[in-house]
Amino acid sequence: MYSISKIRLALLAAVFAISLAWPFQNTLAQVSINMPYSMYGLGELRFNQYFQNMGMAGINQAYRSNLSINDVNPASYAALDTMSFVFEATLFSHFYEQRTSDISQQSDYISLGNLSIGFPLTRWWSMAAGLKPFSHVGYSIRDQEEHPEAGMINYVYRGRGGLNQLFIGTAVEPLKGLSFGVNASRIFGNLAYEASVLSDSTGVFQTNLTNANRVTGWMVGLGMQYRQNFSNNRHITIGATYGPQQDVNINSTETLRRKLPGEARFDTIAHNELDEGRLGLPYYYGVGMYGRINSSWAAGIDYQWQNWESFEFLGRQDTFNDSYRIAAGVRYQPVSETFPTLLHRMRYSAGVRYGQSYMKPRDQRLSEFGISFGADIPIRGTLSGLRVHFEYGRRGSEDQQMMTENFYRINIGVNIYERWFMRRMFY
Repeated sequence: MYSISKIRLALLAAVFAISLAWPFQNTLAQVSINMPYSMYGLGELRFNQYFQNMGMAGINQAYRSNLSINDVNPASYAALDTMSFVFEATLFSHFYEQRTSDISQQSDYISLGNLSIGFPLTRWWSMAAGLKPFSHVGYSIRDQEEHPEAGMINYVYRGRGGLNQLFIGTAVEPLKGLSFGVNASRIFGNLAYEASVLSDSTGVFQTNLTNANRVTGWMVGLGMQYRQNFSNNRHITIGATYGPQQDVNINSTETLRRKLPGEARFDTIAHNELDEGRLGLPYYYGVGMYGRINSSWAAGIDYQWQNWESFEFLGRQDTFNDSYRIAAGVRYQPVSETFPTLLHRMRYSAGVRYGQSYMKPRDQRLSEFGISFGADIPIRGTLSGLRVHFEYGRRGSEDQQMMTENFYRINIGVNIYERWFMRRMFY
């Protein structure tokens, strides 16, 4: 059992880690990206994604490990060893290819996936904290038309920014194998949308309208897991998560500017501070199952759903679908009876997922498909390790006129596992 001083030390470690992560808050979502579909709603969602398990298609509802922090289901924190401290960080590389019937483009960007720490407080009580992205916005879309008096008119639409998620959670295990957890997350960030009108005529003003939104607020997520052991190498876990609809604050401003071609800067014509509003994040739930079959094989399956049809953003409600996601994954680790090589000590994973995006451009449903592979590379003599995961995905609709998006993601992560709070013995 830990003393009060050790519990305080653990809490101080959590605060210290979050303070180290805090400077990244503006860089986590403020990355240079070009994803046209991110113009809808809150952008490209990273919410409820388990980055560290991307090699198994990101299954998260029933997954638990003493070496990893599953922040999607906080009940999993109960799996942390009674004297351990876990730190994780993940870096993502994204490569996108967008195609329509007559044009195509490529884009890429790198972003921080997560910074997380986890540790136990007692034998039945654990906690975790961290920082991860909630959503990304980044696009630049151009259109033009010929005007008999103003010449060629160019319309440019741009968006940038994103939301971050700073979370702290805890889990308890009142009965052996049964755990409950809760996450409290601070959502914060900025979303900016611009529309510009330009002309090649020297006598026509260039006009720019910018809508800037600052989002802040709290959300809560609940989790449950139950694990049944059959032997040392065989067990099964079921898990579930739930998050109620929750409102966060949104402060918006609108700025209208214009200038004549050739002038150095815009003149501000109007600037309006809009009334503070409330942004309702829709409720969600998820269920899943994960089991270890023998000493080499493990597998799991997930289902997640979220009620985006009732979501309103900037007065628009008719552009969203209820989203869902089905994912399944397997993990394999070779068994060696002699001195194992690195290839025998590595864990290999693969997964597949299918779902529906919450975005509904032109009243069309967007389906998503992804297939992933990965390897966890242990560091000799420790329980720490490196992760390298790859995913190929495709997003589009049945309408041939809509844009189809292929994407490739590479996940590089590190997890550090250390023994803490151990009493040293001297002889």
